[in-house]
Amino acid sequence: MLMSVGKEKLFIIAVVCLAIVYAAERAPAEERKWTIEDVQRGITSSIALDEAQNLHIAYLANDARVYYGFRARNSTRWFTLSVVPSSVTHGTKSIYPRVTTDSSNLPHICVLSGTLSYITSRGGHWVMEEVDAGSGTLSYHCSVAIAGDGRPHLTWYHEFLPGGKQYTHMRHASMEEGVWVVRSVDGGISGKWNAMAIDSKGVPHVSYSQWSTNGGLRYAVWDGTGWSIAAVDSGNEIGYDNDLVLSSDGTPHISYFDQTTLKHAYQKDQKWVIENVAVVRDGYDFYGATTAMLLDSKGRPHIVFGDFGAVKEASWDGTKWETQVIASGGVQQYFNVSAVMGPDDTLYVSYPDPEDGMVKVATGKIMGAATTAKSTGTRH
Repeated sequence: MLMSVGKEKLFIIAVVCLAIVYAAERAPAEERKWTIEDVQRGITSSIALDEAQNLHIAYLANDARVYYGFRARNSTRWFTLSVVPSSVTHGTKSIYPRVTTDSSNLPHICVLSGTLSYITSRGGHWVMEEVDAGSGTLSYHCSVAIAGDGRPHLTWYHEFLPGGKQYTHMRHASMEEGVWVVRSVDGGISGKWNAMAIDSKGVPHVSYSQWSTNGGLRYAVWDGTGWSIAAVDSGNEIGYDNDLVLSSDGTPHISYFDQTTLKHAYQKDQKWVIENVAVVRDGYDFYGATTAMLLDSKGRPHIVFGDFGAVKEASWDGTKWETQVIASGGVQQYFNVSAVMGPDDTLYVSYPDPEDGMVKVATGKIMGAATTAKSTGTRH
């Protein structure tokens, strides 16, 4: 009799444990309380969060200058200054500054405007240098990332050679013994949209569009002597607005557009798993649009993106993708949306508001289970 009661208790405990695991795996998307603040007038945005939880932002303004903004943790005041003059940018068309931070909480910015500018703060002074000077026309999107040893890495789209011949290569540079070492990642029409992440060993990983053969999204890893390249998804108009993040175990997660379908790709058992996440309206302009690929403290994926009339967050609840509106207003498309997530899963989203022309930062703190989220995608 005692033995029977003991087995019954063990059975009940096992059932309860399985229920807890199941509930955790399919936890609904968290409801967030959002606050929105103005930074300054601008037409692009890129945001970073340093290890001290300070916010950094880079953006292009209508005066063709690139600005940097800083907001200390728990502060409500933004400090901004111009870091790239209009004499370097020569206008505002197709210029998308990007910012990141290093382990010393210092900002690093890249800007493509026909040339590639790398800007950082050293010894309390701003320093700007041209990378791969004299190589031709470098345009559209760049990415900047800092390895654990402090070495900066850059990726960009190299459009034309000095004589005007079309080149369209994806390029990468890293600082080695004080000198920029530049290499091509891929040829064809590659890297107009690109993203980069550095793993714990200091190895760069990149995602990028590749349209020379059937189009598609590719993923490359530096193996010490060359780039190991894999096709992630293939087809026409695939790979727009991609972003890349690595999980704690090094698994890559990529967000991107397949025409008007937002997708998420990740590796499992050496194969790529691709999920449909959400759909944006017809007429969506991918030039200047972005996605932000994020992982929360539990390793669950989140994607932030702009749509017509709204900035949105898509999150995986364990069984399906759900979307929630972060900010809304008017009917225009929200461009240049950028996002970072803190260690407590607080979400920080920057975007230029098409209604009033202000660069804004929305801060979303978790309040509890969401009740109004709309399901827009399923895992397959």
